[in-house]
Amino acid sequence: MKRSGTMLVLMMTFVGCSMLQGADHLRLNPTLNFRKNGHQGQLIFGDHLEDGAAAGKVNYIVFFAEFCYNAKRQARRTVELYQQFHNHVHFVIVDFEYGWSAAQNVLVNKYFSGNIPQIVIVDSKGRPVFNYIGEARLATLRAWLNAALTYPQQLAEVDHPMDNPGEAATREITHNPFEILRERLGGRNTSY
Repeated sequence: MKRSGTMLVLMMTFVGCSMLQGADHLRLNPTLNFRKNGHQGQLIFGDHLEDGAAAGKVNYIVFFAEFCYNAKRQARRTVELYQQFHNHVHFVIVDFEYGWSAAQNVLVNKYFSGNIPQIVIVDSKGRPVFNYIGEARLATLRAWLNAALTYPQQLAEVDHPMDNPGEAATREITHNPFEILRERLGGRNTSY
């Protein structure tokens, strides 16, 4: 009896951990033509593409559909970011063309603005720190992921400018999270 109870706990631990894996082994569809719109098949392939957000982790959420020219290029950036950050960031891929899970539907209802592509970076406390509609530059996304991973306490002390994706049009918000931290903390030492 004791042995079977131990096995049950181990199995539940394994299943629980795998549920929080997020999109994994991401790879770009090699046949995509980035110069035109139209249906060319699924943009990103991988495992656990149906997973939702993970509590207590930085989450990178992308909303897109395969027919969109800009979404194709954003998918390429997403795979590049995955290669760099997959050990520290939980990736969530919401593909409107191929359907989404109940867990992802929670994110659609909470964050999706109605336009694609859209990128949302959620900090480990569950707050959006970046919410952008359109093609976000790779350097910008790297900076926001690094800020969410490296300076979670400092981000917690500032108002989150990205709760409304319409605000993302300003240069300060989209390009440099560190300028925002410095500005919002009134020049206080932010240890970065």
